[in-house]
Formats: sequence, structure tokens, C-alpha cells
Amino acid sequence: MTDDTDFSRSGVSRFKTRDLGVQRFSCEVGVPLAEQKHLGHNRWHPDIPPLVEVGIGDELILETGGYDDYQLKDVDDDGDIHSFDLTRTHPLTGPVRVDGVKAGDLLVVDVLDVQPLSGVGYSNILPGMGGPLASSFPEGYKTVWDLHGTYATSRQIPGVEIPAISHPGIMGVAPSHELLKIWNDREDPLIADGLAGPRADAIDQAVLRDLEGDDWRRVAETAARTIPPRENGGNMDIKNLSRGSRVYYPVFVDGALFSSGDFHFAEGDGEVTWNAIEMDGVGWYRFGVVKDGMARYGVRTPMFRPSPFDPQFGTRYLSFTGLSASGSDQKYLDTTMAAVQALEQAIEYLGKFGYTPEQAYTIISVAPCEMHVGGIVDIPNAAVVLKVPLDIFDKDILPKPE
Repeated sequence: MTDDTDFSRSGVSRFKTRDLGVQRFSCEVGVPLAEQKHLGHNRWHPDIPPLVEVGIGDELILETGGYDDYQLKDVDDDGDIHSFDLTRTHPLTGPVRVDGVKAGDLLVVDVLDVQPLSGVGYSNILPGMGGPLASSFPEGYKTVWDLHGTYATSRQIPGVEIPAISHPGIMGVAPSHELLKIWNDREDPLIADGLAGPRADAIDQAVLRDLEGDDWRRVAETAARTIPPRENGGNMDIKNLSRGSRVYYPVFVDGALFSSGDFHFAEGDGEVTWNAIEMDGVGWYRFGVVKDGMARYGVRTPMFRPSPFDPQFGTRYLSFTGLSASGSDQKYLDTTMAAVQALEQAIEYLGKFGYTPEQAYTIISVAPCEMHVGGIVDIPNAAVVLKVPLDIFDKDILPKPE
């Protein structure tokens, strides 16, 4: 029995009098992954050696640095967002090999808990990476958040409290060699036009756990970036994968080789600025299996049951609508255009209550906003709804009659 057993320190139990025997892999706060590379990796590849092997039904606690690899600092100066090296994203902890899981199965991952690690979060609009409205914010905007358990506040956006809906932005399994080749073949042609993250030009920043020398070079040359979601899960950035959720992953290699990271304190649907409230964090997982689940259920990409612990606002939202048409501009059932139109209207509206465009855009990206497709059948216009929760503001933002 250990006497150092609360979740925030050792992670083996929430109770000082009980040891649940859950293995924990700890991240040294403030230290880049390359300096603690035994912990994980920042690329996807089936040949990255496992961090640990567990059995079906086992639990595991994994700590991970933030998506920025500790490049961002808790200071008001925004120089760090202008010198940000995207090739270092995202540090992941793993892979975890699950004994008894075979290619073709479904790996079942129960998210038992998610907690902040350092208690500081960031939700920057990075210059050149600002989501669908990036061209409107070429200089970027830096936001630092203090994480207070169930709420986050920021000195850059006063008057707003963001409720926690903490989750791993990235959870996923390793691709097979065949699937990895498919990824590279379909994405590499997009790189030159900036439509996919660079791969060959980013090899030097690849961290592949304990691989070195020729083995490191061989894997790094074909390893996939962690930026997009894919068939293995990965960077899905789904806010509802919080504590209490269950995810079913298609398995492409024996053992599944599960990894996680990119923890978020809170996020809105779409993560529209390309940042949630990003944090270093701790994930507590339990592993199961559905044998031959890919073929039995026709699963090609992850399925999940959402968390039952999300913030509840009832009808306390203000909803904005967007269409795939504006003035003389018409696109056929284009939900991206409709989403952008809803975003632009919400930003303009929040400006009436004292928020700058940068602040408003950030709020929509990090608060538990909901974005729904209203319709994709009423030709030629798609409709998208953006719901902004009213109770995160310290003022009433509803329209008033004169």
C-alpha cells in the first residue's frame, strides 16, 4: 500500500487509503517531448515501439504535454505564437499495446477521467492557422486561461467563464503499413498547396519513442503527421469524448497500439480557431475489445457513446444561422460556407456587447458551443446552426426591444 495515492500526484487511486493498482506514466511539465521521448511520439506509424502492454479490462493513466509541446508561455507577450513551430505538434503518450486485440477487432476505450496537469491553458489564433477565418486575423491573437477546476477564466477575455468539458483531442490507434501508404498517397499531393501538413520537410522534428539511427530514419520518412483525423481516430477534436465516454476504434494492427494527447479543458463544436482551451493533461482509460467488430458491424471509422457529464444549458443558447448563399454568391449545399456565415454573424453580434473580433472568435472556439447541420437536402442551400451558450457571459447578450 502506498501513502501517496491521490489522482493529481500518483494517479493510482483517488483515495489515500486505497491503492487501485493503476499504472501511471508521468510527463515532466515544461519539458519538450524530444527530451522525454521514452514517453511517446508525435507521428503515426505501426513500427513505433510500445510504451507498455496491458490486458483486456486493464486501466492506465497517461500524462501528456499540451499540443504546443511547451512552446507557449504564461506571459502577455505574444512572441511565442509568432515563432510557433507546427512541426512539433502533437506530443502523444503511447503506444499502448493491448494483449488479445487483433487486426479487424474493435478496441473499446472507456474514458474514465480527464484532468489538467499544470492548470494553465491556451487558445491562440495562430497566424496562418486561424481556422476558416484565418485571413481575417493575420496577426493572430494570444489567450491564456487559468483552469479553476470546473471553470476557466482569462485576463485577455474578461467577463467570460468557460465550463469544463475536458477531453483528449487526440485518441487513436496505429495504422497498418497498407493504411499508412493510403494516407500518404492521398495527402501528399495536397502539401504543396498548403492543404495538408508538411511531412518530408518536418522529418527532423519527428519523435518516435526509443527509435534511433537507421530505424528512426526509416520510420520518420513514411510516418504520418498527427494534424488531421483519419480512419484510426487521431485528431478528432470532439468535445463529447469527455469523462464517461466510450469509443470503439477499428483496429488495423495486432495490439491496436493506442495513444492519446492534445488535451482540451473545453471546446466548441468545430474548434473553429484551430485551438480549444489547450492544456497539458491526464487521461485515465480502460480497454476492452469487440472481436471481429469491423466486419461484424461494418465499422470503418471510430464510433462513440458521448459523455453523460457535459455542461447543461437547456434552452439557454442564442442560435445563429448560416446558408450556402450570400448576396450574389451561391454554392450548392456547401455546409462549410454556411458554417462560416454563421460564425461571421456571431462574431459581429458579440461585437455589439464590447467583444473584439479576436475575443469573439476565440469564445466561439473554446466555449461549449454547438454547431449543427440544419439541412443538406433543400437544394440549392445548406443551413447550419451555431448555438452560443448565454450563461458563460457576465452580461445579458439577448436582443432588447427599444
